[in-house]
Amino acid sequence: MSKNLELFNQQTAEIFAVLWDNFPVPQAFSYAKFNAALPDDYFDQLNSPEMKALRELRSVVEGTFTFLNENGYILYGTDYQTYFHDVRLTEKSLAVLNKKPEALGGNETMGDKIISAVKEGSPGVIAGAVTNLLTLGVNLITS
Repeated sequence: MSKNLELFNQQTAEIFAVLWDNFPVPQAFSYAKFNAALPDDYFDQLNSPEMKALRELRSVVEGTFTFLNENGYILYGTDYQTYFHDVRLTEKSLAVLNKKPEALGGNETMGDKIISAVKEGSPGVIAGAVTNLLTLGVNLITS
């Protein structure tokens, strides 16, 4: 699995876990939550390998939020520098997170499975949970 895809899965799981756990209250996510905050001396070391890696990480964070928004899973605002605000689930994502898939045992919601995956922290478990969640979202639209 590519590094960016692994980061996307981790970030997506963390976003959904927080939103599901706090629904219906909109949430704020700082870049710091994803280890992507700009340090105070950012411009002093702009061309360093560390800052290049940080910019790449920030691009993945931005891409994750954009993807989830463009595909109808979340709504949000951003200041483009430090955080994403008023992040909330859409009706589509709420329907998906409320599902209890038979293929996964049928006794736990997808939202609870996402929270469990984030707590466990295993990239494989997180990737599986995110894949199941996004697949359910696609199936919801096409059915």
